[in-house]
Amino acid sequence: MIGAQKVTIKKYGAAEDMHFENFEMDNQLSPGEVLVDVHYSGINFADIVMRLGFYKEAPPKPFVPGYELSGIIIAVGSEVADLKVGDKVMAGTRFGGYVSKVKLDQKLAIKLDEGADLKQAAALPVNFITAHIALNEFGRMRKGDRILLDCATGGVGVIAMQMAKSVGAEVVGLTSSPSKKEFIESFGVTAYTHEEFSKTDEREFDFVLNSRGGSSLKDQYDRLAKSGKICCIGVQAAIDNGKTNIFKFLKTILTMPRFGMVKNIMNSKMVGGFNALKYFDDEKWLGENLKVLAQAPYQAHIGGIFAASDFATAHETLEQKKAKGKVLLEWKH
Repeated sequence: MIGAQKVTIKKYGAAEDMHFENFEMDNQLSPGEVLVDVHYSGINFADIVMRLGFYKEAPPKPFVPGYELSGIIIAVGSEVADLKVGDKVMAGTRFGGYVSKVKLDQKLAIKLDEGADLKQAAALPVNFITAHIALNEFGRMRKGDRILLDCATGGVGVIAMQMAKSVGAEVVGLTSSPSKKEFIESFGVTAYTHEEFSKTDEREFDFVLNSRGGSSLKDQYDRLAKSGKICCIGVQAAIDNGKTNIFKFLKTILTMPRFGMVKNIMNSKMVGGFNALKYFDDEKWLGENLKVLAQAPYQAHIGGIFAASDFATAHETLEQKKAKGKVLLEWKH
């Protein structure tokens, strides 16, 4: 047995309702597993949604949230060939990421260069996977495409801006805060607040990445070019400052337009979406794409690092949109 710490969701509700606790974990490894001493855990908007009880695929309570982490290997199973004690790694997890030590299948522990920044390593997996699926798998992004990102200052948006600019796309990024426009522009992207954008005649977008849901989809649909596509990755408009508000949630869902097949045919447009967790279910696919990420040039913007015991402040910083980019938990060493 070995001592460890974790953050647990025992009941749905506010950030402070989660629990930070010590526990003893069995450190016996199966032949293909590694034991990782976690340094950083990434926080994602999906963690907030599941904490509020709106994420139907979350495990039964109590459970540990979290999809990504970085750290150093402290033990390996008997059949682990390409990893050794002392290696820096990053990993994608299907829940269970808010923990100071974790056992992982070797396929999901991606070896990093000796000089790799573990903060960057924990900040990238979910955001890279999400942006990659949206822009490259769904959007089939090409040089010259006009792309609209309604979540430009979040973790996904920061990577998506870099991906889109790297292929020569023309990008427009939106934010809820005027003070964040300069940050968007630093990536060579045209920036508007959501309110400003609603008053523009910007249109003919080939691809829209939508994270807000609700009525925003109607306006974005009207701005699509022929063969244009909207890809939905969330319903951030349903979250009321980090608290459960069933009325706002229902309003967001009910105000989403219904895009029937006939309408899409007549307008030559497409609307879809995806759940990144479905891709995390495929460990082979996830491992292969995390290896691609380990060699990719993208950089996360770290918007805040909080001690793991200060999980509530970390969640509130993300859900109240106080940070640009990624928010991390740091485990004490």
